[in-house]
Amino acid sequence: MQLKTIAQAHSDILSIVVHIYNNQEVLNLQAKYWQKWGSIQNLELILIDDGSHPRLDFSAIPPWVKKIRVTSDIAWNQPGAKNLGARLASGSWLLFIDADQFFNENDILNLTKKIAEFKHNIIYRFKRRCSKTGRELEIHQNCQLISKQDYEDFGGYDEDFAGSYGHEDAYFERLWKFKGGNIVVLDEPTLSDLSELRTTGLNRNGRNNELLRRRKMRDWHIISNPIGKLILASPLT
Repeated sequence: MQLKTIAQAHSDILSIVVHIYNNQEVLNLQAKYWQKWGSIQNLELILIDDGSHPRLDFSAIPPWVKKIRVTSDIAWNQPGAKNLGARLASGSWLLFIDADQFFNENDILNLTKKIAEFKHNIIYRFKRRCSKTGRELEIHQNCQLISKQDYEDFGGYDEDFAGSYGHEDAYFERLWKFKGGNIVVLDEPTLSDLSELRTTGLNRNGRNNELLRRRKMRDWHIISNPIGKLILASPLT
């Protein structure tokens, strides 16, 4: 799959993409957070209601924020929602974060000022801290900063994973590395994570997508890559 750009990317704009499903509580927190200040220069925020039922109430979200609703309620559509957000983004850099994660204002301002310093062929990831306890959490695969051009050239998220839970992030990362891309964890800023507000009512059985991920990875190595074929054929592997 290749994404078609419908908006000219602006080199000085950072586009934050946040998708939300069936969780009005975290959307209300997003609204409260962004109401504290007006629009930030060189920042674009895109909020996506990923087919929630009932539909999410965006009325408290500031008018400068792009608000999008997916009308089809797909059981798990994170890859599709992210691709949609990337397609509609006007910035040259995409920052994907979860709806229960936040940077403080100074961190966002610093990110927008450093856009020119970020390099292509690199995914930037962030340290996380629990907002309640302050303890450090694991780096999250689905929270990352990437060039829009790199994202489009890569093909975005594989939407074969839509419909079943999880593993599209693990596949994205593995394929990115397989194709020679790098991943860098930034020392700062650190995401504040409200992980206690986890969306409920989802079928989190990821077996189908894990099997899909393994099958796709097998195909790269065995069918497409002679070196990988030799490695995987080894009894030690």
